[in-house]
Amino acid sequence: MKTEDVKKIYNRIIPEKCKGDYEYNRWFKNPILKAGYDMTKRSIEYSLLENNDLEIKNYLELGPGAGTWTKLFKEKYPDADFDLVDISAEMLNISKESLRQYKNINFFESDFLEFQSQKKYDFFFSSRAIEYFPDKKVLVKKIANLLQSNANGFIITKTPKYLRRRILGQSTSDFHKGQIEPKQLKEMLKFNGCTNIGIYPVVMNIPALRSPFFNKLAHRVFYKHHLNFISKFFAE
Repeated sequence: MKTEDVKKIYNRIIPEKCKGDYEYNRWFKNPILKAGYDMTKRSIEYSLLENNDLEIKNYLELGPGAGTWTKLFKEKYPDADFDLVDISAEMLNISKESLRQYKNINFFESDFLEFQSQKKYDFFFSSRAIEYFPDKKVLVKKIANLLQSNANGFIITKTPKYLRRRILGQSTSDFHKGQIEPKQLKEMLKFNGCTNIGIYPVVMNIPALRSPFFNKLAHRVFYKHHLNFISKFFAE
C-alpha cells in the first residue's frame, strides 16, 4: 500500500469512526485496548523514561496519533524541541489539540520520506507507523540521515502474524500487509549505522483467551527480556 493511500484512509475514517475522540477509541474503549495502553506505557517507561542518563534536546516523532506517547516524553523533557510528522491532516489536528498545553512542539503535515529539517535529532520515536511504508530500506535510511551520530530511538511496530492468522482462519487486509520481521528491521538499522539495538515485546496478545488479565500477565513475564521464540508468538 502506498503512503498516499494511508493518508486518504486516515483522513476519511478518523472523522467517521472516532467521533471526535480518537485517543479514547484507540486506547480506552474496551478492556483489551486499555490493556494494550498499559503494556505500551510500561514498556516505554522501563526502556527509556526510567533511564536517568538519557538526555533529549531535539525529538523527532513519526505518526504521533493523538500524542498519547508524546506526552510521556514531553513531561520528562519539557524543555526539549519536539518535531512531529504525520501525513494525515486529520491525525495532525488531533495531535495539536491533545498537546496544546505543551510548549516547543512543531507539527509537520508531510510524507515522512519528503520531510526536511535543518537540524539533526538526538532522539527518534515512532509507534505503529513504519508498517505503512512500502520500502522499509528507504525509510530506515531516511530516519538514520535525520539523526545525530550518538542519537537514541524507540520504534514500536507490529510483528507479522500471517501464518498464525491463516491457522486461525483470519485474513489480513492490504492495510496491514506491510509489517516487517524484527530481525529484518534490525539488520536495516545496523546497515545504516545504528548500534546497540535491542528487540523487546511491547504488547502481548493471547488470541485464544482474549483476556486483558492474561495479556498483561504475559507482558509482565517477558517485557524486560529480549524477544524470543515464545514471546514473539504472542507479541503484537
